Amino acid sequence: MSAEPGYARLGEDEQTTVQPPLYEDRYLAVTRTALIIKRFYFPTLSARAIPWTAIEWVRLARDADVKWYELKMWGMGVGTIWWNCRARALTWDGGPRLHGMGEILATNVVVKVKGAWIRPGSFVEQPEAAMAAIGQLIYRSHAHSE
Repeated sequence: MSAEPGYARLGEDEQTTVQPPLYEDRYLAVTRTALIIKRFYFPTLSARAIPWTAIEWVRLARDADVKWYELKMWGMGVGTIWWNCRARALTWDGGPRLHGMGEILATNVVVKVKGAWIRPGSFVEQPEAAMAAIGQLIYRSHAHSE
């Protein structure tokens, strides 16, 4: 059952089995029907699927004017963004690594869903590739909404 209009909860086995994604990493999948934010729900780490028709925009955090106090490892910090599960400031890929604010804002996306005040957010491993795939699908689903 969906908590908000325009959302669906997916189990691990349902995330991308219907069709091959245009972009996919450990945290985000871009399919022709939905943007899938993985590791979203607490405590199950299940995904959240947002149909393209429900999305107003998707932006990199730096372009969505996200402030440092709005960031959080998982859930909602001070602000209106619910982040999927991932350490944003400190990671352990090959050893401890501290990320600067510019890098954090360039590698996370924020989604504005029509009619919702909470905006989902996700880390993305390859921001340029993800945004290119997202751009194609946003344009296609909003072609008649000028």
